[in-house]
Amino acid sequence: MTIYTRILQQIGSSILISLPNDWIKKNSLGKGNNLTVETNIDNTVSIYNDYQEEEIKIEFEYGQEDSNQQSQNDIIEQVEIKDKVIKILLNKIFGAYLLGYNRINIHSKNQISFEDSETIKKATRKLIGLEIVDENSYNIHLQFLIDAKTLNIEKILSMMNSIITGMFKETIRSLSEGFGRDLKKKIDSRDDEIDRQYFLLVRVIRTAIMNKKLASNLNLSNIDMLDYRIAANYLENAGDLIAELVSYLSELREKKQIADLIRKTGYSLEEMQHYSIEAFTSTSRDKAFKVNENYEEFKELISELKKHITSDKEIVINDKYSIAMINSISCLDKIAKCWIDITDLAKPTYMLK
Repeated sequence: MTIYTRILQQIGSSILISLPNDWIKKNSLGKGNNLTVETNIDNTVSIYNDYQEEEIKIEFEYGQEDSNQQSQNDIIEQVEIKDKVIKILLNKIFGAYLLGYNRINIHSKNQISFEDSETIKKATRKLIGLEIVDENSYNIHLQFLIDAKTLNIEKILSMMNSIITGMFKETIRSLSEGFGRDLKKKIDSRDDEIDRQYFLLVRVIRTAIMNKKLASNLNLSNIDMLDYRIAANYLENAGDLIAELVSYLSELREKKQIADLIRKTGYSLEEMQHYSIEAFTSTSRDKAFKVNENYEEFKELISELKKHITSDKEIVINDKYSIAMINSISCLDKIAKCWIDITDLAKPTYMLK
């Protein structure tokens, strides 16, 4: 970042400053071009180039050597190298998506195999809005087709929260209603959807950080973007923990007393989640205090669960039960801390009022 100092000049009744010549050249501006000038809530001024190209492109080179006439060991080594290369390519695609690139081009000197093409397509389905717009044997062209100005970060966060609410309710209630064969698959599938929404939210935030005009259109300050990024990360972590919790609870469903206590603990967590998100999105002091009250209740219930680890003889002598109990308590505790951490994001806001 280059800093320029300018002296205010007055011509008639207008106060003028000159713009840096390097910036003018970089943006290909000249006499007669329009600029947008915006006053910000922090008493600063932003100047936008209306002619700036919004499409950001990047290209990745991808290719594999011909493996004909190679020994068995060479072929095995080649397969391992190929797997590593395509993983690196996928990481680059995900990185470019999160950094806000609108067009991602993949070029290969050799023909892209059907298997590699399908691997790329399957991976990019996790990235909302990124679609293949052109493809041939040597190239794959991906484009982000959603207008970022139409996206609403609060709605994306709300969608993530709604999916997690359903996941957790179904997981806890399965202790009494019985575990369906496909419950774990359903929860894992919803966790994947949370990841997709999380990637989209991160992309929008990073794009807005680099494009102040977009940030203005989304009505987001820098601190807003930071808070939403952190809150979304806690939600994504909670989704992962719920997907992990399902496996442990399936081992404890036969222990009625413990199952009842876990359900009671789960109900307390449901309230914490509800009030934590409301406290964050509406910066409500009352909702934040409600989360803290629920957390005290939650800690008491967790303490009761911990007592069963040493007092229940069947759990003490049965590794399956004891491991499931310890892991379940750990997951529940981590989920609770996610809601506490989201609530903490609201505290600086309402304390300043």
